[in-house]
Amino acid sequence: MGRISEEDITRVREATDIVELVSEYVSLRRRGSDFWGCCPFHNEKTPSFKVNAQTQLWHCFGQCSEGGDVFKFIMRKEHFDFPDAVRFLANKAHIEIVEEEGGMPSGYRARLLSACDKAAEFYHTQLMRGRGEGNDDARRYLSKRGLGGQIPKTWNLGYAPGKNSLTAFLTQSGFSAQEMIDANLAMRADSGSLRDRFYNRVMFPIRDLQGRTIAFGGRVIGRGEPKYINTSNCPLFSKRENLYGIDAAKSSIVSRGTAIVVEGYTDVIAMHEAGFTNTIATLGTALTPQHIKVLNRFANKVIYLFDGDAAGQKAAERAGDLITPEITPESGARQVALFVAVIPGDMDPAEYIAEHGEEGMQGVLDSATALLRFVIDKKLAEHDLSTPELRSQALPKILAVLAPIKDSILADEYLNYLADVFKLDFQRMRKTLDSLKADRPVRNYDDDNPAYGQWSQTEPASAPEPAAPRFTVPADGVGKWEVQLACLYVFCPAVRATIAQGIEEMGWSSELFSAIVGVADSCGIAAEPTKIISKCLADYPEAEAIFSDYVPGSYDDEEAQQLAELMLKERKCASLSDRIASINSKLKYSQGLSEQESDTLFAEVARLQKELSELRK
Repeated sequence: MGRISEEDITRVREATDIVELVSEYVSLRRRGSDFWGCCPFHNEKTPSFKVNAQTQLWHCFGQCSEGGDVFKFIMRKEHFDFPDAVRFLANKAHIEIVEEEGGMPSGYRARLLSACDKAAEFYHTQLMRGRGEGNDDARRYLSKRGLGGQIPKTWNLGYAPGKNSLTAFLTQSGFSAQEMIDANLAMRADSGSLRDRFYNRVMFPIRDLQGRTIAFGGRVIGRGEPKYINTSNCPLFSKRENLYGIDAAKSSIVSRGTAIVVEGYTDVIAMHEAGFTNTIATLGTALTPQHIKVLNRFANKVIYLFDGDAAGQKAAERAGDLITPEITPESGARQVALFVAVIPGDMDPAEYIAEHGEEGMQGVLDSATALLRFVIDKKLAEHDLSTPELRSQALPKILAVLAPIKDSILADEYLNYLADVFKLDFQRMRKTLDSLKADRPVRNYDDDNPAYGQWSQTEPASAPEPAAPRFTVPADGVGKWEVQLACLYVFCPAVRATIAQGIEEMGWSSELFSAIVGVADSCGIAAEPTKIISKCLADYPEAEAIFSDYVPGSYDDEEAQQLAELMLKERKCASLSDRIASINSKLKYSQGLSEQESDTLFAEVARLQKELSELRK
């Protein structure tokens, strides 16, 4: 998926009315120039959620204290990332966006999605009502795996007969050969003719967060290699980012606060049927940092459930690749608590549930071990630590597990644990860890599971996400007046020269205000305030706190000029008051001041108080 241009992002933002959008989710009542309702992101009885039609911003003054523009709202409400939020709102506004760097117009993207939907419909019909030996074999296979009854209908399972039957159906439905190829539903044979990508396989539709079919996984019936084939990376699908069952599981993940990750389609279905509806699966690859990022939108805890067979054990060995700063407390809201559980015996989740039931599987999940402890203990088990010489050889290899997070307090906790194992003091352990580099080879996830066929090596570009906060937002004293001045600068171009001149001698107390002024200047004097605010939020997300509580007024140039002069005066008064309070504190609490230094400070306070009195007249 390509990068979405700033021009298209602006078009979508300007075409979306914040009041109309929020009203689809929240009952709003107008009070003055604002609209109020109960916050949709936490439970409350008294409305504390404000929407302002002029600034096109929303803000919660209650428990969650969140706020932002239309994109932030739909990201928060639908658990989208930024690019998907833009696409979602573009679709609602009937705006066609063009994705750069190998992307496509949204209209063409919609054609590929429609082709996938048609393919899913075709495969499902072949499974449920198709006649032939292959169709019968597919039904018998699913029944044997406990996937009969309503399950094929619930999960829209299908059968791909091959023999170019899908390409013929899609051609008749009006899709071009290039559209089928781009959706990875068909491919060119050596002869140049078009042929079905999937044949003689049970089909599992793969959906995105919005429930749209974007890809397929096919399991061979009977013998054959590879056992599984998935859609290759294409404009609609990336195996590093998508997860099987995420559309069905996301609500349960949110309500339970935990995501369970398994390795296969049938495992997901079996887990859901047993009541573990917060289960999803990777798609022919190990769990990736991109997957973790997606899951972090819904929950802060992930249990990685491995099969008990040899392949599952091998996959568990790669869990160490997920030891990144995101698992540490220092990552704040981005922290993900990763746990690992391994099914006993040579079983997968479906087999274990069939034998031990829901309670048995719950016991396996309850026994999950923290990722770091799991990886460290596996490493320890690989080494003989019976002698000092063997322990000294093993130490750097074990501590390498902590190298990616060696500056975290989490690393200190495990250093204490390992200090007992290696019979060394903490400082020696810390010194050894500090000497290690955090570099690790970049895993080629395309080759993680050879049973899933080959994948494209091209990593699609993604649309830009909002920048991380860089500045603090002063709220009291001087900062309170600078908020008003910065907003007036944005909404009333006629007074920009007055404000710029008044601030020049005082300076802004925070770089954020200076940044807002810079954005307004770059947009030009004729720019609409909503355009300036949108650019501010894109470049400086923390600016939301500046605009969220500002109530724009309708001022002519003379009124705006008077208001600007009054605010500048109050800003200077606040600054003088702060300086007086600071000096008085120094006089009261500082020890060892000479008589001359005290006299100088008293004189400075007197001068400032006189200046403050003159201003207040």
